[in-house]
Amino acid sequence: MDLTQEYWWKVLLELKLRKVSGDAFQNFFSDVMHKCHGDDFVRLRPFGSKGDKGCDGYLQSSGQVFQCYGAINGDGGKVNYLIGKMKEDFEKAKEKLPSIMKEWCMVHNLVDGLPIDAVEVLEELKKENSDIKFGFIGLEGIERRISALDRTQVESLLGPVATNLDARNLQIEELRELVSAVAKGAESMTATSSPIEPVPADKLDANDLPGHWRSLIAGGWQNAHLVASYLDRHPEPLVGERIARLFNEKYQYFKAQHLSPGAIMNSLYEFVTGAGTVSPERQVAAQALLAHLFESCDIFENVTEEITA
Repeated sequence: MDLTQEYWWKVLLELKLRKVSGDAFQNFFSDVMHKCHGDDFVRLRPFGSKGDKGCDGYLQSSGQVFQCYGAINGDGGKVNYLIGKMKEDFEKAKEKLPSIMKEWCMVHNLVDGLPIDAVEVLEELKKENSDIKFGFIGLEGIERRISALDRTQVESLLGPVATNLDARNLQIEELRELVSAVAKGAESMTATSSPIEPVPADKLDANDLPGHWRSLIAGGWQNAHLVASYLDRHPEPLVGERIARLFNEKYQYFKAQHLSPGAIMNSLYEFVTGAGTVSPERQVAAQALLAHLFESCDIFENVTEEITA
């Protein structure tokens, strides 16, 4: 497993967590835990009127009781619902499972982080129940567990991803199909003749992209010139400019939603590739296109523009 694969799996995990909510999130977390712990982890579901007794999964060796909160789109905006659920689910488990619960963990899919209110509630529960351990498991905790698995297991959870070797062998046919699909969405865009400015050397740092996306964009630069060459030779001479305007509009839209830089790049990647499993070859083509757009300053900011304002 090389670094490029690790970076791509991080992207796919973040996208996965934003997509799975409710029971789907609980099932995904159970899949991760079963691959990590085998039969030591007990997958649970409600049975009739007895329900699940406040337990969505149980690790026998440590006495950990897991309660899952899978928000729609990984959105932590429903703060009151979240803290109410934490209190209610813990009290239920405390009442129904006193003989087996040694630790209680709230598992969540809030990729951008928890509200401080949830931390305050957990601290209150700790003080009131000193004989029980408490904790959260979110993006980082799930990622840490997945990173301990072998390649085949990770692929079964998140799908195949491109390697360093794949990135060095961009498939022109994949790029052609990708550009064709994106160009359809840009048909209504009006091309302009404004010059494309060179990318500042410190643009990656200035836009505060997370480390894995910095590396993926930097890795995509080895193929960015091939994208530029293909667009220059395209039968439709203005298709490159229309695509650039389309992506600039998408970037501005995601930015207006107050998404983090990493979430914006995830969204742009998914816009390029579509939802669902993507072949490693298509990932490399998407990486090259995004690197080209980033380098051409069609997405994200110039150092001399808003960042320094």
